Amino acid sequence: MTDTKSLVLNYLEDNSGRFSSGEVIAKELKLSRNSVWKAIESLRREGYIINASPRRGYSLSAPADNITISGIAKYLSPDVDSELITIYDELESTNKTARSMASFDAPHGSVIISKTQTGGTGRKKRHFSSPKGGIYMSIILRPEKMNIFDYSLITPFAGVCVCKALESAIGVFPSIKWLNDLYIDDKKICGILSEAGTDFDTGELQYIVIGIGINFNSDINEFPPDLRKTAGSLFEKGAETISKDRLIADILNNILTNDVPDCIVEEYKSRMKMLGSPIRVITTNGNYEAKAIDVNEKGKLIVELPDKTTKILSSEDVSTKSIKP
Repeated sequence: MTDTKSLVLNYLEDNSGRFSSGEVIAKELKLSRNSVWKAIESLRREGYIINASPRRGYSLSAPADNITISGIAKYLSPDVDSELITIYDELESTNKTARSMASFDAPHGSVIISKTQTGGTGRKKRHFSSPKGGIYMSIILRPEKMNIFDYSLITPFAGVCVCKALESAIGVFPSIKWLNDLYIDDKKICGILSEAGTDFDTGELQYIVIGIGINFNSDINEFPPDLRKTAGSLFEKGAETISKDRLIADILNNILTNDVPDCIVEEYKSRMKMLGSPIRVITTNGNYEAKAIDVNEKGKLIVELPDKTTKILSSEDVSTKSIKP
C-alpha cells in the first residue's frame, strides 16, 4: 500500500462512522485534495466500502466485515509478505486452490482467502459449511522453510496459533476438541484441516496446506439445520470488536513467524477441556465409549477403555464426539 493510501485509510478508520470532507482530510494529512480522492478510489477498488456525501464528505463503512490485503498488511509482522496473499469473493475450496498453487511452486507463506466456499471440506472429505460472515483461508508451507521436529504436529500447532490469536485480539479462550475443532461455550467456531503433498517417486514431503475456517460474524440460520445447535459465531453482525483483517493477520503472524516449539503438545493439551471426560469414539467398525486421558508426542489421543486398558486413536480413521458423563 502506498504511503498516501495508508494515511487516508488510517484516518478513515480512526474516524469510522463519521463523515470527513476531502478538504479536512487533505489538511489533516498535509495532502492535496486530488491525492485524497485518488487514494479513496483505490481503496474502493480493493473492497473498502467508503460512503460519500456531497456536503459531508467520506465515511468508512463496516470495516470489521471487509477483508482486504491492505487491511491485513497493516497488522502483519515484517517477516510476513502481504504480496503472497490472494483474496476471492467465492471459491469452491481454499485448500483445493492452495494445493493446486503449491503443486505449481507457490512459495512458502502463500495465503488464499475466500469470503465464502461452495465446496469446503473437513476431515474425511466431509462437507464444511462456509456461509458468508466467515473467514476461510489456507496457508502454504514449505518443509525446507520450517523448523519442526514432527510434521504430525502441524494441526495441533495451527490450533494453538488460532487460539492465541483469539485470546490476544478478542479476549476469548477457546477450547480444543481433538483433533482439529475450536469451541467457545460448547459451540464450534473454527475448524482446521491440514493436508500435504508428496513427491510420487521419492515420497518426499513437498508442501503442507493448513486450512482454517472461522465463524466470525456468521448467521447461524445459514448453516444446515443439523449444525445449528452446535455451530457458534465469534460475533453477532454489527457487534464486532475487531476486524476480520486484524484477526487474519494475527493468525498469519503466529503461524508464519514462529517455529513449532518443543512444548507444543503441552500447549495443545492445556486448551483441551475434553481430557478426563467420557467420549464416544466413532469408527467404521462401530462406536464405543471411552475416556480421553492424554495426548502423546505425536498429537494422537490416548483413551482409557471401560476395562481400564488404553488405546491410541489415529486421526486418520476415527472421530470423537464428546458426550455427557
